[in-house]
Amino acid sequence: MNRFGFVAVIMAAGLLWPSGTARAAAPATPGWSPFDPAAATEKFSKTVPLAKGGTFDLSNLSGDIVITGGSGDQVVIEAVKKGRTAEGLKEVTIEVTTAANRVEVRTRYPEGRHNINVSVDYAVTVPRAAIVIVKSISGDAKLSGLDGEVQAAAVSGNVSVASAADLRTVKSVSGDVTIQSSKSSGTMTVGSVSGNVRLTDVKAAEIQVNSVSGDVTCGDVAATRVTVKSVSGEVTFGGPLAKGGRYELTAHSGDLKVVTSEAVGFEVSASSFSGDVTSDITLTPKAGGDEPAGHGRRKRQQMHGTFGDGSAVLQLNSFSGDIRIVKK
Repeated sequence: MNRFGFVAVIMAAGLLWPSGTARAAAPATPGWSPFDPAAATEKFSKTVPLAKGGTFDLSNLSGDIVITGGSGDQVVIEAVKKGRTAEGLKEVTIEVTTAANRVEVRTRYPEGRHNINVSVDYAVTVPRAAIVIVKSISGDAKLSGLDGEVQAAAVSGNVSVASAADLRTVKSVSGDVTIQSSKSSGTMTVGSVSGNVRLTDVKAAEIQVNSVSGDVTCGDVAATRVTVKSVSGEVTFGGPLAKGGRYELTAHSGDLKVVTSEAVGFEVSASSFSGDVTSDITLTPKAGGDEPAGHGRRKRQQMHGTFGDGSAVLQLNSFSGDIRIVKK
Protein backbone atom coordinates (compact mmCIF):
# COMPACT_ATOMS: atom_id res chain seq x y z
CA MET A 1 0.00 0.00 0.00
CA ASN A 2 1.50 3.32 -0.99
CA ARG A 3 1.67 6.24 1.38
CA PHE A 4 -1.25 8.08 -0.22
CA GLY A 5 -3.47 5.00 -0.09
CA PHE A 6 -2.60 4.36 3.54
CA VAL A 7 -3.35 7.96 4.53
CA ALA A 8 -6.66 7.85 2.61
CA VAL A 9 -7.72 4.75 4.51
CA ILE A 10 -6.84 6.29 7.86
CA MET A 11 -8.73 9.50 6.99
CA ALA A 12 -11.79 7.51 5.96
CA ALA A 13 -11.53 5.43 9.11
CA GLY A 14 -11.57 8.64 11.13
CA LEU A 15 -15.06 9.34 9.83
CA LEU A 16 -16.27 6.08 11.32
CA TRP A 17 -14.08 6.01 14.46
CA PRO A 18 -14.25 9.63 15.72
CA SER A 19 -13.01 8.70 19.17
CA GLY A 20 -12.40 5.93 21.64
CA THR A 21 -10.51 3.53 19.36
CA ALA A 22 -6.93 2.50 20.01
CA ARG A 23 -4.40 3.11 17.28
CA ALA A 24 -3.39 0.16 15.17
CA ALA A 25 -1.31 -0.44 12.08
CA ALA A 26 -3.28 -1.03 8.88
CA PRO A 27 -2.65 -4.41 7.25
CA ALA A 28 -1.12 -4.47 3.80
CA THR A 29 -2.20 -7.16 1.37
CA PRO A 30 -0.73 -6.41 -2.10
CA GLY A 31 -0.16 -9.56 -4.12
CA TRP A 32 -1.76 -11.78 -1.48
CA SER A 33 -5.26 -13.08 -0.99
CA PRO A 34 -6.68 -14.50 2.24
CA PHE A 35 -8.20 -17.20 0.04
CA ASP A 36 -4.78 -18.39 -1.16
CA PRO A 37 -4.78 -22.17 -0.49
CA ALA A 38 -1.15 -21.88 0.65
CA ALA A 39 -1.94 -19.22 3.25
CA ALA A 40 -1.63 -19.97 6.95
CA THR A 41 -4.75 -19.95 9.14
CA GLU A 42 -5.46 -19.93 12.84
CA LYS A 43 -8.84 -20.39 14.53
CA PHE A 44 -10.07 -18.46 17.55
CA SER A 45 -13.09 -19.29 19.71
CA LYS A 46 -14.46 -17.66 22.83
CA THR A 47 -17.81 -17.50 24.63
CA VAL A 48 -18.65 -14.74 27.10
CA PRO A 49 -21.86 -13.79 28.95
CA LEU A 50 -23.95 -10.76 28.01
CA ALA A 51 -27.13 -9.93 29.91
CA LYS A 52 -30.30 -8.60 28.33
CA GLY A 53 -29.87 -5.04 27.04
CA GLY A 54 -26.08 -5.33 26.95
CA THR A 55 -23.82 -3.98 24.21
CA PHE A 56 -21.64 -5.89 21.79
CA ASP A 57 -18.97 -3.74 20.04
CA LEU A 58 -16.68 -5.17 17.34
CA SER A 59 -13.96 -3.31 15.41
CA ASN A 60 -11.92 -5.03 12.69
CA LEU A 61 -9.29 -3.72 10.29
CA SER A 62 -9.23 -6.44 7.63
CA GLY A 63 -11.66 -9.31 7.12
CA ASP A 64 -15.36 -10.10 6.84
CA ILE A 65 -17.82 -9.92 9.73
CA VAL A 66 -21.03 -11.95 10.17
CA ILE A 67 -23.21 -11.27 13.21
CA THR A 68 -26.39 -13.23 13.93
CA GLY A 69 -28.91 -12.83 16.71
CA GLY A 70 -29.56 -15.93 18.78
CA SER A 71 -31.25 -17.15 21.95
CA GLY A 72 -29.66 -17.18 25.35
CA ASP A 73 -27.43 -14.66 27.12
CA GLN A 74 -24.03 -15.47 25.64
CA VAL A 75 -21.82 -14.07 22.90
CA VAL A 76 -20.20 -16.81 20.86
CA ILE A 77 -17.17 -15.54 18.93
CA GLU A 78 -15.64 -17.64 16.17
CA ALA A 79 -12.79 -16.12 14.18
CA VAL A 80 -10.22 -17.22 11.62
CA LYS A 81 -6.93 -15.40 11.15
CA LYS A 82 -5.46 -15.70 7.65
CA GLY A 83 -1.96 -14.76 6.56
CA ARG A 84 1.12 -15.72 4.61
CA THR A 85 2.92 -17.39 7.48
CA ALA A 86 2.19 -18.83 10.92
CA GLU A 87 4.68 -16.35 12.37
CA GLY A 88 2.71 -13.46 10.89
CA LEU A 89 -0.50 -14.74 12.47
CA LYS A 90 1.07 -14.57 15.92
CA GLU A 91 1.69 -10.82 15.52
CA VAL A 92 -2.05 -10.15 15.26
CA THR A 93 -4.15 -10.72 18.35
CA ILE A 94 -7.88 -10.79 19.09
CA GLU A 95 -8.75 -8.92 22.26
CA VAL A 96 -12.05 -9.59 24.04
CA THR A 97 -12.94 -7.44 27.03
CA THR A 98 -16.04 -7.52 29.22
CA ALA A 99 -17.17 -4.82 31.63
CA ALA A 100 -20.43 -3.23 32.79
CA ASN A 101 -22.68 -5.41 30.63
CA ARG A 102 -20.57 -4.69 27.56
CA VAL A 103 -18.45 -6.96 25.35
CA GLU A 104 -15.78 -5.40 23.12
CA VAL A 105 -13.78 -7.24 20.46
CA ARG A 106 -10.74 -5.65 18.83
CA THR A 107 -8.28 -6.93 16.26
CA ARG A 108 -4.85 -5.72 17.35
CA TYR A 109 -1.93 -5.21 14.96
CA PRO A 110 1.61 -4.25 16.04
CA GLU A 111 1.86 -0.48 16.29
CA GLY A 112 4.15 1.30 13.84
CA ARG A 113 4.08 -1.54 11.28
CA HIS A 114 2.23 -1.19 7.98
CA ASN A 115 3.12 -4.48 6.29
CA ILE A 116 1.23 -7.06 8.34
CA ASN A 117 -0.37 -9.40 5.81
CA VAL A 118 -3.06 -10.82 8.09
CA SER A 119 -6.85 -10.61 7.94
CA VAL A 120 -9.41 -11.85 10.46
CA ASP A 121 -12.89 -13.14 9.59
CA TYR A 122 -15.49 -13.12 12.36
CA ALA A 123 -18.68 -15.15 12.81
CA VAL A 124 -20.46 -14.04 15.98
CA THR A 125 -23.74 -15.00 17.60
CA VAL A 126 -25.14 -12.48 20.09
CA PRO A 127 -28.33 -12.37 22.19
CA ARG A 128 -31.10 -11.03 19.95
CA ALA A 129 -31.84 -8.13 22.31
CA ALA A 130 -28.24 -6.91 22.46
CA ILE A 131 -27.17 -3.48 21.23
CA VAL A 132 -24.75 -4.14 18.37
CA ILE A 133 -22.02 -1.79 17.07
CA VAL A 134 -19.84 -2.94 14.17
CA LYS A 135 -16.96 -1.09 12.50
CA SER A 136 -14.78 -2.41 9.68
CA ILE A 137 -12.03 -0.81 7.63
CA SER A 138 -11.57 -3.47 4.94
CA GLY A 139 -14.17 -6.21 4.68
CA ASP A 140 -17.86 -6.91 4.31
CA ALA A 141 -20.27 -6.89 7.25
CA LYS A 142 -23.50 -8.91 7.43
CA LEU A 143 -25.94 -8.63 10.33
CA SER A 144 -29.26 -10.41 10.81
CA GLY A 145 -31.89 -11.38 13.36
CA LEU A 146 -31.24 -8.56 15.83
CA ASP A 147 -33.85 -6.91 18.08
CA GLY A 148 -31.63 -4.37 19.84
CA GLU A 149 -30.27 -1.10 18.47
CA VAL A 150 -27.88 -1.67 15.56
CA GLN A 151 -25.10 0.51 14.15
CA ALA A 152 -22.83 -0.74 11.36
CA ALA A 153 -20.14 1.01 9.32
CA ALA A 154 -17.36 0.09 6.90
CA VAL A 155 -14.65 2.02 5.07
CA SER A 156 -14.06 -0.45 2.23
CA GLY A 157 -16.69 -3.14 2.09
CA ASN A 158 -20.36 -3.92 1.62
CA VAL A 159 -22.71 -3.71 4.59
CA SER A 160 -25.97 -5.69 4.68
CA VAL A 161 -28.59 -5.89 7.41
CA ALA A 162 -31.66 -8.14 7.51
CA SER A 163 -34.42 -8.62 10.06
CA ALA A 164 -33.29 -5.89 12.47
CA ALA A 165 -35.92 -4.47 14.81
CA ASP A 166 -34.17 -1.20 15.75
CA LEU A 167 -31.71 -0.25 13.02
CA ARG A 168 -30.18 3.19 13.51
CA THR A 169 -27.10 3.64 11.30
CA VAL A 170 -25.67 1.78 8.29
CA LYS A 171 -22.84 3.39 6.30
CA SER A 172 -20.03 2.51 3.92
CA VAL A 173 -17.38 4.74 2.38
CA SER A 174 -16.65 2.39 -0.53
CA GLY A 175 -19.23 -0.35 -0.82
CA ASP A 176 -22.91 -1.19 -1.26
CA VAL A 177 -25.42 -0.90 1.57
CA THR A 178 -28.39 -3.29 1.63
CA ILE A 179 -31.21 -3.34 4.19
CA GLN A 180 -34.05 -5.88 4.16
CA SER A 181 -37.08 -6.46 6.37
CA SER A 182 -35.92 -4.09 9.09
CA LYS A 183 -37.38 -1.40 11.34
CA SER A 184 -36.30 1.50 13.51
CA SER A 185 -37.94 3.03 16.55
CA GLY A 186 -36.36 6.38 15.68
CA THR A 187 -34.39 7.81 12.77
CA MET A 188 -32.67 5.39 10.40
CA THR A 189 -29.57 6.88 8.75
CA VAL A 190 -28.16 5.10 5.70
CA GLY A 191 -25.41 6.10 3.28
CA SER A 192 -22.56 5.24 0.96
CA VAL A 193 -19.93 7.49 -0.59
CA SER A 194 -19.15 5.11 -3.45
CA GLY A 195 -21.73 2.36 -3.76
CA ASN A 196 -25.40 1.58 -4.28
CA VAL A 197 -27.96 1.76 -1.49
CA ARG A 198 -31.00 -0.54 -1.45
CA LEU A 199 -33.79 -0.63 1.14
CA THR A 200 -36.54 -3.27 0.91
CA ASP A 201 -39.44 -3.76 3.33
CA VAL A 202 -38.21 -1.10 5.76
CA LYS A 203 -40.26 0.80 8.35
CA ALA A 204 -39.21 3.74 10.51
CA ALA A 205 -40.44 7.05 11.85
CA GLU A 206 -37.81 8.83 9.75
CA ILE A 207 -35.36 7.62 7.09
CA GLN A 208 -32.35 9.58 5.83
CA VAL A 209 -30.37 8.24 2.87
CA ASN A 210 -27.27 9.78 1.28
CA SER A 211 -25.19 8.61 -1.65
CA VAL A 212 -22.40 10.44 -3.46
CA SER A 213 -21.74 8.01 -6.30
CA GLY A 214 -24.35 5.29 -6.56
CA ASP A 215 -28.03 4.52 -7.06
CA VAL A 216 -30.56 4.62 -4.24
CA THR A 217 -33.49 2.19 -4.41
CA CYS A 218 -36.23 2.22 -1.76
CA GLY A 219 -38.82 -0.51 -2.24
CA ASP A 220 -41.79 -0.99 0.10
CA VAL A 221 -40.45 1.68 2.45
CA ALA A 222 -42.85 3.10 5.04
CA ALA A 223 -42.03 6.26 7.02
CA THR A 224 -43.64 9.58 7.87
CA ARG A 225 -40.52 11.46 6.80
CA VAL A 226 -38.03 10.40 4.13
CA THR A 227 -35.01 12.34 2.86
CA VAL A 228 -32.96 10.91 0.00
CA LYS A 229 -30.02 12.66 -1.63
CA SER A 230 -27.81 11.31 -4.43
CA VAL A 231 -25.11 13.34 -6.17
CA SER A 232 -24.38 10.95 -9.03
CA GLY A 233 -26.93 8.16 -9.32
CA GLU A 234 -30.59 7.34 -9.83
CA VAL A 235 -33.17 7.53 -7.04
CA THR A 236 -36.21 5.23 -6.92
CA PHE A 237 -38.74 5.43 -4.11
CA GLY A 238 -41.64 3.03 -3.69
CA GLY A 239 -43.88 2.61 -0.70
CA PRO A 240 -47.08 3.80 0.93
CA LEU A 241 -47.29 7.53 1.58
CA ALA A 242 -48.40 8.50 5.08
CA LYS A 243 -51.02 11.16 5.80
CA GLY A 244 -49.06 14.19 6.91
CA GLY A 245 -45.83 12.58 5.70
CA ARG A 246 -43.03 14.50 4.00
CA TYR A 247 -40.80 13.04 1.28
CA GLU A 248 -37.82 15.03 0.00
CA LEU A 249 -35.97 13.29 -2.83
CA THR A 250 -33.01 14.74 -4.73
CA ALA A 251 -30.97 13.26 -7.58
CA HIS A 252 -28.48 15.86 -8.77
CA SER A 253 -27.14 13.91 -11.74
CA GLY A 254 -29.59 11.08 -12.29
CA ASP A 255 -33.22 10.17 -12.84
CA LEU A 256 -35.74 10.20 -10.01
CA LYS A 257 -38.80 7.93 -9.87
CA VAL A 258 -41.61 7.71 -7.32
CA VAL A 259 -43.89 4.67 -7.42
CA THR A 260 -47.05 5.15 -5.37
CA SER A 261 -50.70 4.17 -5.24
CA GLU A 262 -53.73 6.46 -5.05
CA ALA A 263 -54.51 5.39 -1.47
CA VAL A 264 -53.26 8.63 0.10
CA GLY A 265 -53.55 12.11 -1.34
CA PHE A 266 -50.42 14.19 -1.83
CA GLU A 267 -49.11 17.57 -2.88
CA VAL A 268 -46.12 17.55 -5.22
CA SER A 269 -43.54 20.12 -6.18
CA ALA A 270 -41.06 18.80 -8.74
CA SER A 271 -38.42 20.46 -10.89
CA SER A 272 -35.54 19.44 -13.13
CA PHE A 273 -33.18 21.90 -14.77
CA SER A 274 -32.53 19.83 -17.89
CA GLY A 275 -34.77 16.78 -17.55
CA ASP A 276 -38.42 15.93 -18.13
CA VAL A 277 -41.08 15.85 -15.42
CA THR A 278 -44.07 13.51 -15.85
CA SER A 279 -46.85 11.89 -13.83
CA ASP A 280 -49.09 8.86 -14.35
CA ILE A 281 -51.48 10.24 -11.75
CA THR A 282 -53.69 13.14 -12.78
CA LEU A 283 -53.02 16.14 -10.57
CA THR A 284 -54.96 19.28 -9.80
CA PRO A 285 -52.87 22.36 -10.60
CA LYS A 286 -51.69 24.19 -7.52
CA ALA A 287 -52.85 27.81 -7.32
CA GLY A 288 -50.09 30.06 -8.61
CA GLY A 289 -48.06 27.12 -9.90
CA ASP A 290 -47.37 25.65 -13.31
CA GLU A 291 -49.92 23.36 -14.91
CA PRO A 292 -48.96 19.82 -14.00
CA ALA A 293 -48.47 16.91 -16.35
CA GLY A 294 -51.28 14.36 -16.41
CA HIS A 295 -52.20 11.11 -18.07
CA GLY A 296 -50.97 12.42 -21.40
CA ARG A 297 -47.45 12.62 -19.95
CA ARG A 298 -47.01 16.14 -21.26
CA LYS A 299 -43.38 16.79 -20.44
CA ARG A 300 -42.47 19.82 -18.37
CA GLN A 301 -39.44 20.86 -16.36
CA GLN A 302 -41.62 21.81 -13.40
CA MET A 303 -44.72 20.34 -11.86
CA HIS A 304 -46.85 21.71 -9.00
CA GLY A 305 -50.14 20.10 -8.08
CA THR A 306 -52.19 17.99 -5.72
CA PHE A 307 -53.90 14.63 -5.77
CA GLY A 308 -56.81 13.93 -3.44
CA ASP A 309 -56.63 15.76 -0.13
CA GLY A 310 -52.92 16.60 -0.57
CA SER A 311 -52.12 15.40 2.93
CA ALA A 312 -48.64 14.06 2.08
CA VAL A 313 -45.93 16.31 0.64
CA LEU A 314 -43.56 15.30 -2.17
CA GLN A 315 -40.56 17.53 -2.88
CA LEU A 316 -38.71 16.19 -5.94
CA ASN A 317 -35.60 17.77 -7.45
CA SER A 318 -33.05 16.88 -10.10
CA PHE A 319 -30.52 18.97 -11.96
CA SER A 320 -29.93 16.86 -15.06
CA GLY A 321 -32.27 13.88 -14.73
CA ASP A 322 -35.89 13.03 -15.48
CA ILE A 323 -38.54 12.96 -12.75
CA ARG A 324 -41.42 10.48 -12.97
CA ILE A 325 -44.39 9.75 -10.73
CA VAL A 326 -45.56 6.24 -11.56
CA LYS A 327 -48.91 4.77 -10.54
CA LYS A 328 -48.51 1.49 -8.69
